[in-house]
Order: sequence, then structure tokens, then C-alpha cells
Amino acid sequence: MNDLKPNWSEKEHLFPGIWVYRDVIKKELNIIDRIEDYIDKYNLQWQEAMVGYKQKMPEYRDCFDFKIRKLEGRPLEVVDDIWQDAYDAQLPAVTDYCKMYNIEMNYWEAMNIVKYGPGQHFQEHADHGFSYSATVSLVGYPNSGYSGGGLYFPKLDIKIEPEAGDLYIFPSSYLFSHVALPVESGTKYSIVTMLDYNDHAHNKEYYSLRDRLMNKNNV
Repeated sequence: MNDLKPNWSEKEHLFPGIWVYRDVIKKELNIIDRIEDYIDKYNLQWQEAMVGYKQKMPEYRDCFDFKIRKLEGRPLEVVDDIWQDAYDAQLPAVTDYCKMYNIEMNYWEAMNIVKYGPGQHFQEHADHGFSYSATVSLVGYPNSGYSGGGLYFPKLDIKIEPEAGDLYIFPSSYLFSHVALPVESGTKYSIVTMLDYNDHAHNKEYYSLRDRLMNKNNV
């Protein structure tokens, strides 16, 4: 990754491997209003978030999500525009982070826009595990106007109260398992993206083989 001009107001080292970059998801990008308008205009719906192999477990993960990815030639180009703006906003911080740790992330998964209402949460989980491969995790916070909903790393006993515009970057491994604490009031949005060294564990052939092995083991 080439060096890019910093677009954050400040960055803070919270723990080895965990950094926050302030004022990255800027208010003027209007990411959430644009997503909500897109969903409403085309009669789409927020999806009940799943875990593992597409399982609904509301006692474990209770929230809604909407995935966006860059697709050339998409008829509805507004999604590409939203994706590009979010990607461009996060890329300088990701580049800075990777340079510090001498790593190179060549695979970005689809960005997952996550929506939490009062009482909704996501219990302790690691982003890299039995059902998904990831090396670096990004969690951006585009909005304010809610209470609760903090980010907690139980194994490190680090509790964070994010501010609008923050981008948190940290390793995806089990040592950095984390919790999206319950929202007390209002609506919290987050922009979640996992990065990896390459796409070897993210193509159709890999998932097809994985699913066959899982089905065989479950017989």
C-alpha cells in the first residue's frame, strides 16, 4: 500500500494492536442517510444478522445488517458510490496501520453496515474463527445520538465508548474477541469490514470445499 495523506484528526494507541483513528467517518459523507434512503427507495430491508454458517441466534447476536460491496457495472450505482466513499475514508488509516505492523492486506470483504436498536447487542466473538478467515478488523462509527452500545474486549478488560467518526482497527484473532454492548436508547450504526492477506479463503471454491467437509463431518 502506498502512503496516503492522513485524514484523521488524531490517532491513539489503546493496546498493542488496537488503534483508534478519530474523525475518519466524517459527518459530511452522510453514509447512514444514504443507505437508509437507498433501502427505502428500492423497497429493500435490513436483514436479521446471522452468525457462523448463516444461523439466526438472537440471544447471541441481535441486530440488523446490510452488506455493500464494489461491483463494476451494477445497475444501481448509488451502492458503489457509498462503498467507494467509505473505502476512501478508511484507506489512509488502514495504510498507516499496516505500515506500522509491516503487513499488507490485499482482500477487503464486503462492508457490513450494522444497525442496533435499544437492547440489541452482539456477544463475545472473534472475527477470525471456524466459519471465517480474517487478519485485521475495522469497526467504524458514523453516528451519535444513542447511549450504551460500547465496544468491549473482555480478555483485555478494555471498554470503549466510541465517538461519531471513530475508526477502530485491531487484529481479528481470538485474543481480540470483543462485544458490542447493548444499546440503551437511540439507534447505533457501525461499519464493519474484515481484511485478509489475499482472497484464498474467500472464493467460491474454498467455501464449496469447506461446506462439503462440514457436511461430511456432520453425517
